[in-house]
Amino acid sequence: MNIQQIQEARELYGIDGWGAGYFSIADNGNVACHPTGEEHLSIDLPEAILKSKSLGIHPPMIMRFPQIIDNQIARLHSAFKEAMWEYNYQGSHRAVFPFKVNQRREFIDNVVKYGLKYNYGLEVGSKPEFIAALSYDLAPDALFVCNGFKDREFIDLGFIAKGMGKNVVLVVEGPDELQMILDQAKEDPKNCPHVGIRVKLYSRGSGKWAKSSGESSKFGLTTIEVLQCLNMLAEAGLSDQLYMLHFHIGSQVTEIKRIKNAIKEASRVYSKVHKMGFKPLCLNIGGGVGVDYDGSKTSFASSANYSLQELANDVIYEIGEVCKNEETVCPQIVTESGRVIAAYHSVVIADVREVQSTESFSAAGVFDPLAQGKPQAKGLAELNYILDNITRKNFAEYYHDAIEYYEEMFTLFNLGYVNLQDRATAEQLFYRICRRALFFSSYEKHQTEEFQSLQQRMVSKFLANFSIFQSIPDSWSIDQLFPVIPLSHHEKKPTHKATIVDITCDSDGCLEQFIDRSDTRSVLDLHSPSSKPYYLGFFLVGAYQESLANEHNLFGAINEAEINMREDGRWEIAKTTVGDPIEELLTSRNYEMPLMWESMNRQIATSVSREMISEAEGEVFKTKIEAYLASSPYLREGK
Repeated sequence: MNIQQIQEARELYGIDGWGAGYFSIADNGNVACHPTGEEHLSIDLPEAILKSKSLGIHPPMIMRFPQIIDNQIARLHSAFKEAMWEYNYQGSHRAVFPFKVNQRREFIDNVVKYGLKYNYGLEVGSKPEFIAALSYDLAPDALFVCNGFKDREFIDLGFIAKGMGKNVVLVVEGPDELQMILDQAKEDPKNCPHVGIRVKLYSRGSGKWAKSSGESSKFGLTTIEVLQCLNMLAEAGLSDQLYMLHFHIGSQVTEIKRIKNAIKEASRVYSKVHKMGFKPLCLNIGGGVGVDYDGSKTSFASSANYSLQELANDVIYEIGEVCKNEETVCPQIVTESGRVIAAYHSVVIADVREVQSTESFSAAGVFDPLAQGKPQAKGLAELNYILDNITRKNFAEYYHDAIEYYEEMFTLFNLGYVNLQDRATAEQLFYRICRRALFFSSYEKHQTEEFQSLQQRMVSKFLANFSIFQSIPDSWSIDQLFPVIPLSHHEKKPTHKATIVDITCDSDGCLEQFIDRSDTRSVLDLHSPSSKPYYLGFFLVGAYQESLANEHNLFGAINEAEINMREDGRWEIAKTTVGDPIEELLTSRNYEMPLMWESMNRQIATSVSREMISEAEGEVFKTKIEAYLASSPYLREGK
């Protein structure tokens, strides 16, 4: 085994940085998962794919590792526990998981199961999420936080949940919402839930979602509205119902400095409210804990320049200091971290179906335009001369000459003076010159923009059997970067500079930016998938992607396998889920199956009556269509 090459692969793909102890490249060249965070307990991902296929679960698929959820919840609580001990903090820490991050039942089931020992709660922001969360039997002290804009039905659900024994907090987003709560409290005082107030802070977050915080945020009350709500509670005799002050500075906050500034401001608001005679028990600091998607540990948009422990230390210290200075009681600190809990637990896996590259003619063995010796046509002869004589000293000049001769050949083709074989020869000569020029330009200390652009045009395109819109929509919509890495072959040196395209009929279905510790890359290093199957893994996709998924081109949910590590060091596939069949996707778009069958049967009968097909063939057609309706919309493995 080529250990040196494997180590180079670890550095190339940065897996030791973004893997967080959960993912690595093993010495056999395969990617492994360590769901408990312990290096000696590992799951070989290519082996897990083979096992899943034996159970009828084929790529594209999601591979889930629920024990990572358990581990991340434990890491979060441990970080705050250690920080409170270090700074002698007199309050406590409570956590809730925001439903919007991943609403899949399989995921929420695991969050609730693993969170029971920590009194872990749930946060909802809509009526459907509310009803789904209501079905879970949470720990008695677990919080049930309700954010988002509310109507009377939403508020009524809060009263129902309180009557069911839930520790409900209705966080008001405006005085009108509080008025609806107060009106219902007059009719049903026994089941009135706790009230929270979301405060609009001056402090802003950082990263892609910074606009969701600060004065321009669509959520939260201004200072004058906070005072108005406090007066409304006092006048209604319900001051004691104020249970929580809440703020949120955005998702994936990349800079710890921004978090510290917001914590200081929020702590001061909390202390001032206390001094006015109100006694909110909790200070909810929202979510936003960043995930280090690229492993750089910087303030880059796809990273975070702090660890969970550093975050907890700063939060506990800053709140403790403000409360000591203001001589107020330390609050229970509530966190709504979702991304950091969910992101690591799932991996999207897709098989590569085809490689599109400028070597496609000769590599496929269909037609090699240079196999017949040196070309005789003037333009082709000039291109051939450039290919033979380009060097590190003259590559820029010769590349420019090649462009001129190449364009000249296409002009002659359009005028009818060049045949198709000569056009193909011109293409291959030019592509080879480009690759030689790129090779020489790589030695330059500063590569020019011209050759950077050429590099982007010359990359191979790896066709992966999945839909970006369905599985990683943030990559398409907001240029979110996710770690992408082949799951095997790391004992070999990559041979392709590539981008990834999906199987949707849309030019936007492509990945052209990839993580790098120092910057972002426009290409990904991949191997020639000569020994199929060749699988790509898209990592850290557990947060938001499933909730945002689009069924573009009617590609629905993919297959799933849930894998657990056993105490004896072996692993098992605990659960499998089959993805959306074609019939279900059509039904979701209002296609009525009876009407569709009626139309198809009529057309088949017409073909039989016209003797285009036999009656037996018509029955075969119907049987096949019925089978295809029950099948996956994705490409099957094999021919």
